[in-house]
Amino acid sequence: MDEFPVYPYAFIQVPAIARQAGIEVICKDLLGIPQERWGQTVRALIERHNPAMILITLRNTDSLNAWDYERSRLKERGKGAYFPIEWTKGLIVAIRAVSELKIALGGFGFSVMPDDLMHYLRPDFGVFGGPNAFFEHFEDITQGDYTNVANLLFFQGDRLISNPRVFYPPFADTEYTPQAIEEMMAFYDAFPSPGFQGAPMEIMRGCCYSCVFCSEPHVAGRRVRYRDLSAVMGDIETLVDHGIIRIYMISSELNPEGNAFVLQLADRIRSFNERQTEDRKVTWFGANYLLNFSIEAYERLYKAGFTGGWFDITALDDENARAMRTPYRNESLLAHLKTYAQFERARLDRLKAQAASQPEAIGGESPTDRKDGALRWTLFLGNPATTTRTICHTLRVANREGLVQLFDDCYINTNIRVFDYERPDRATLAVTYSVTADLERTGYRQVLPSFAYPPALLQDFGSEEEVAQMLDHIAGTYLSRKYQETRDWHGFVRQRATVGSISRWITELSDIQGVCVPIHLGRIAREARTSALQELFAERSPGGERQARESLAKQVVDFLVLACLEAFPDFFESLGLPRTAEELERVTSYELAVAVFSRWHTEEEFVHELTMRTRSVSPKWKRSLLQFCTQAILYMFNILIMREYRQLFIEETHDET
Repeated sequence: MDEFPVYPYAFIQVPAIARQAGIEVICKDLLGIPQERWGQTVRALIERHNPAMILITLRNTDSLNAWDYERSRLKERGKGAYFPIEWTKGLIVAIRAVSELKIALGGFGFSVMPDDLMHYLRPDFGVFGGPNAFFEHFEDITQGDYTNVANLLFFQGDRLISNPRVFYPPFADTEYTPQAIEEMMAFYDAFPSPGFQGAPMEIMRGCCYSCVFCSEPHVAGRRVRYRDLSAVMGDIETLVDHGIIRIYMISSELNPEGNAFVLQLADRIRSFNERQTEDRKVTWFGANYLLNFSIEAYERLYKAGFTGGWFDITALDDENARAMRTPYRNESLLAHLKTYAQFERARLDRLKAQAASQPEAIGGESPTDRKDGALRWTLFLGNPATTTRTICHTLRVANREGLVQLFDDCYINTNIRVFDYERPDRATLAVTYSVTADLERTGYRQVLPSFAYPPALLQDFGSEEEVAQMLDHIAGTYLSRKYQETRDWHGFVRQRATVGSISRWITELSDIQGVCVPIHLGRIAREARTSALQELFAERSPGGERQARESLAKQVVDFLVLACLEAFPDFFESLGLPRTAEELERVTSYELAVAVFSRWHTEEEFVHELTMRTRSVSPKWKRSLLQFCTQAILYMFNILIMREYRQLFIEETHDET
């Protein structure tokens, strides 16, 4: 994407495969060149190199993220949308205008939907998956003999012919050359933001699983083929000799068939690093990995320069996992997730301490490292099989296993990119939309960016926006402790109290036996007209004053709530809320939500009962204080009482699988 320029790994791999067949491939990336100049750029390249054919690699079909095609978000970022298929179409038109050379189209993105793209883009040839046979039989192709060329697509008149497909293993020899490295780094010199993030290096190909949201088995096959580690280490040594010490390991999963291969790779890299000076030690990261590492295995990886990766969990629900064909089941997943959290928390704490004592030592980490010290996890709840039951079960299991206390943040994918090869069902197709190049929504066409939110959630919550808001809410409230960072106690106090009411509440509570008022709060209550309470209700201001007001507001709320629990426990018990400070300390957001939704369906019902229960309370200050503290407890845990959210916490039966 223009926003995140990445040098095409095909510019490393394709020339390497071609070299074995005695063919030279010259690479040119047109990123940064205006589309109206593509024709003259191609003409100049043809005049300079006199090629036999023009090859185009289509790495991606689109960004795979629906929000990258929303006008409002694009406007906020000041960026254009990412339409590589449309750009490829424009490039082919530009080439046809200046040359009669044959055009061959390949790449991972092309291989996701080769037939559709052959018809839509009309190149002369298409190459599904590996181009090995294409180069082995290149002379035959130029002579019009396509018979023995595996993975080749071509037209006979209007009929598309697709030759038998072969899933080739990773390259057996080294891929990188000094020239390729020079061209790659020149690319990043031209696009310094965000700049070079790591040299790509394939270590295996194919995947033995068939997760609905992943195209690796479709494009690269369902059998895992591993690359020779001697070739991997040869490429690493070449890169290090040219000053590159950050590597991005390419695979569907780092450990699809167990941990042996990736740990062997880690041992080889660690051995290499031990022989190097500090400026030549390699760090590396991967895309995805399966959560089945032990603490000892994580230690082994990170001692070898590993800096992290990602893992794809759809939900904490086995029924959803089976529907999405992922390898996780709760029985083992939960144990491995906790192991990951335990290791990662310790690692992040070490990094934080290191950053405090040696700020310069943190430089050079991969994008997977969390420099803010926050421990995050992700869920793909926006998948077609997700229902409210899926979420209800996920939240219950997360609470039972204490995951909220383990993770600082959670990110949830809200929708899925739809492709024909997965044969989406009628329910998914009914809610799938595609986006045209002018950002207009249209009916489903897989050559356009195409997305679907979970059909069942759309039915229950009404719109994509409501589904996204709900998923964002549960991510920050019931699947992590992110909500604790989003509390605006200054705003809460200003909205629900006054200088006079706070002063009165503190003063009255000080006369109740067992309630101990902090000295500074007692002072500001007595000196309300001139104290910090006046500042608390002043207009917001930036910087330190705002932080001081937020701190004071939280101190006030904490005192009032704890004092009320001490003085009036029966009132809170009558509402089904924690009745003591100890109970409040122990309760989780999920447990409080279950209690709340067991009693009320909407905010209006809650407010009505609160009003009715306090109507006869006297004196008046006590009535308003109890209302304030009850609201504060719900706000403290970010409880939103909405009728449609109730089904996320209350169901007829509870399966604890």
